[in-house]
Parts: sequence; structure tokens; C-alpha cells
Amino acid sequence: MKNLKPVAALAALSTAFSPIVFASLAIAAEPTAAKPVLTCKIKTAEGLSYTVIKAGAGEKPGADARVEVNYSGRLASDGSEFDAGQGAKFKIGGVIPGFAQGLKLMQPGGKYRLCIPAALGYGAEGSGPIPANSDLVFEVELLSFTTPSPKPVIAPADRTCNQTTASGLGYAVMKAAQGRVATDADMALVDFSLFDAETGVVDQQRQWEKIPLAMATPMFAEALKLMPLGSTYRFCMPSSAATEAEPATNIIVTLIDLRPAPPAED
Repeated sequence: MKNLKPVAALAALSTAFSPIVFASLAIAAEPTAAKPVLTCKIKTAEGLSYTVIKAGAGEKPGADARVEVNYSGRLASDGSEFDAGQGAKFKIGGVIPGFAQGLKLMQPGGKYRLCIPAALGYGAEGSGPIPANSDLVFEVELLSFTTPSPKPVIAPADRTCNQTTASGLGYAVMKAAQGRVATDADMALVDFSLFDAETGVVDQQRQWEKIPLAMATPMFAEALKLMPLGSTYRFCMPSSAATEAEPATNIIVTLIDLRPAPPAED
């Protein structure tokens, strides 16, 4: 037996076993790749499940934080990888709900596996290589995060207007001045702050913004034409302009200078 060549030896073995046994030996000689088992141990009330691979330390990021992570994403159905990144930076508020929920559980230096059901992922629509209604599994390492400074808030007494124009534009004089008033031929140089009319949270602030009156919205052009040079006014947009998606926004404007508007481009 030991002197047989390999091919002859295989033929000799085939006569020693039944065809079924020999077939099973042939299959065993060429095993197929095992399907990955990707599971998580702890389930949250929202439906996300997770496993702590490595615990981190320190504060946890909030919904408005910007994180830096290493990650890989796989389909739970077959373990195939659809995305990965090293040192990726993004805002927690800009990712799918399940991923955002998982990040808010983590601390810097920690590594988690996140099992995200389709309802907290890309849902019935899917996205690119991710089929519709796919459950996902991410492994995420939180390297660091930063939290932006709180937005300024306008005091309640400084949010309202006590005068109204014929068009419905509300306004209040915060700082009076005696300078000239803008015309459509002017470009206004202004500082302004946009804020939520109800909460007073400042959404946007600009300094030395150049605004040709002829190119401004009718409401804003009307507002600027009320202001003497050097004054500061608060303007309240008509309530009819507010919607559920875009609540009423008020604005505080300081008119710094008036200059001739540049010629319009052809």
C-alpha cells in the first residue's frame, strides 16, 4: 500500500469504502467558507442591539457631537462587507438612526458591535449595495469626539416687535441713528443674527455681510429701507410665513454702511 503512487492509492481507497462514504470524504477535502455569525448581546428599547468588544472611558457623545471613528459595515444576512473607514469624521446627527444610537452609548477608546435592524437603518428603500429591508452589523471604534459650543439665546424681552408695516413686517428699534436711509441703488453692509422666534436660539450670525438691495428678498429689502445708517433693528417675520418645517425666524440687523451697488452682471 505504501508503495502505490498517489493516484493508484486513491483508486485503492475507493474500493475500500462505499460510494456514499467516499463522496463525503471528497466533500470534506474541499470545505466551503462558513457563514459568519454576527450577533449582539444587549438589546435597547428602540430595537438596536450591541456588544461591547472593548470598553472606553470618559464622556459619551451627544446628538450634536462630531465623532472620529474606525468602522466596518456588513450585511447581517451573509456577512458581506459593504463599507469601511479609518479615521472617518462626521456628525452623529447625519447618520442612520441605529448607528447614531450606538455612538451615543460609546466612550472614546471603546469598540462596539452594533446590530441594526432595517427599521433603524435604510428601511424598505435600501441604499447602494445595501438591499431593501436589510439588517446591518457595524463594528465601530470611537477614537474621539468634539461637541460644539452652545448656541447663543436671545432673551425673551428682546425677541418681539412693537411696530408693524402695511405688509405685516414687524420691527423694533434697538439702537436709533440719524444716518441716511438705503435705496434700491445701494449695497448694505450689515451684521445680523437669525434666531428662532419662540425659543430665541440663534441659528446663524454674520458680520460685514454685503447685500445689494436690488437682489434682496422683498421683505428684507423693505426692512433695510426702514433703517437709518448706524442703527440696529429687530425684525419679526409675519406669522403667515412660518410652517411646521420652518418655524418663524426673526432677525437683528445692524446697518454698518451703505455703498453704491455693483453693476448687475449680464
